[in-house]
Amino acid sequence: MLIDPKVEYKERCIGCHEPAAILFKAPKTKDLRKTIYEMYRRDSSEIPSKSQVDNMLKYAKSLKKN
Repeated sequence: MLIDPKVEYKERCIGCHEPAAILFKAPKTKDLRKTIYEMYRRDSSEIPSKSQVDNMLKYAKSLKKN
């Protein structure tokens, strides 16, 4: 079963983030990887692995696609 990243974003992420189109129209950060790492640390006591950060970065970039 494939998950549509945009549907997933609307169901799980929109509560804390603005709509993806706005979020990526004018990025507020130059280092998205660092922002993702900090998001993991804020939401969990576990330190995210490089793989987790890489996967979230890939997911975030998938939201930019039309």
